[in-house]
Amino acid sequence: MPQRNIYMDVLSVLSCLAVVYLHCSTVVFLNEGDLLWSLSVVVQAVFSFAVPVFFMMSGANLIGYREKYDTKSFLKKRLKRVIIPLLGFSLLYYVLSCCAPDVFGLPMREPSISGFVTELLTNRICDVYWFLYSIAALYLMTPLISRAANDRGLLEYLLVLSFVSTAVVPLVNRFAPTDSLLSLLAIPYLTGPIFFYLLGYYIQRYVEVNCKVRSVLACSLFASLVAMIGMTFKTNYWHTAASGQFAEFDNFYLSIQNLLCVVYSCSIFGLMKGVEPKLQKNKFFHGGIFRLLTSVTLYVYLIHMLFINLFDVYVPHSITWDLGVRPPLVFLSSVAFGLVLSVIKTAIEKIYAGVSGIVN
Repeated sequence: MPQRNIYMDVLSVLSCLAVVYLHCSTVVFLNEGDLLWSLSVVVQAVFSFAVPVFFMMSGANLIGYREKYDTKSFLKKRLKRVIIPLLGFSLLYYVLSCCAPDVFGLPMREPSISGFVTELLTNRICDVYWFLYSIAALYLMTPLISRAANDRGLLEYLLVLSFVSTAVVPLVNRFAPTDSLLSLLAIPYLTGPIFFYLLGYYIQRYVEVNCKVRSVLACSLFASLVAMIGMTFKTNYWHTAASGQFAEFDNFYLSIQNLLCVVYSCSIFGLMKGVEPKLQKNKFFHGGIFRLLTSVTLYVYLIHMLFINLFDVYVPHSITWDLGVRPPLVFLSSVAFGLVLSVIKTAIEKIYAGVSGIVN
């Protein structure tokens, strides 16, 4: 049996925590210009690796699926893991919005099957679920992408095209006379999340993270993070509410399609791969507590917004609450929810197996 990559599990937990911090610091988009806003800019930059790393882990684990099972089994298994949770938790949010919106801080809705289906298909029930729609699309593309799994040259060609489309074109357009100068050169199906999906597999399979590479990655991480924070402040500070010349918050330098975020996320992924030997030697990462934590990361992603909205109804915004207490409280509440749901799921599966055994 192949050795489990513990750094992937660590990244999964860190990315889940990062997503919670990102969604607990959305006050940044109000562009107020006060201390809470300033600290939120830093938080948004520090945890901007969350979604890119999620995509990178998925690519690293799945693009080479043909070595394990056939395409039909792959698609059945992966789509089931996305579609069922998406339907179930979307229904939960929708029912709570219809029955007790004020209690949970959700928008009020009228019960309607057609309304539910429409909002589900357009991602208007819980907008942070956009990730699930994106990952489902990547799963559907994976049988094609996997043809490059063992062809390093072809994979590098796809990566270059995707990198240009995802990070270079938007950067050039940003400073060009027109913001759509190179837009037609961006390849639609190689732009966005698919770049990180490909990059994760490439790093996992072909990049050896030795001491020299770790030093380069560490410098890249620090430089890109400082640049993200600095450029975001520079872009927005003179257009905040406090400045008297208010404009909408510009998140260009925090976007996952910005070159700085690409470098930052890639550096984190590579550095974590580089410490894999040390993680393998640490008993904690082989223990039950860590295994339980990694088993509920999907549930944390699915339910954390409900806790954020719930707490916002009863606790006023402040620096201490928004950035100090709320993120770890939401994370721990989501973990607890996930553990309870896992226990219930296991019990149901055992009952079903017992009944099936009696019937057969």
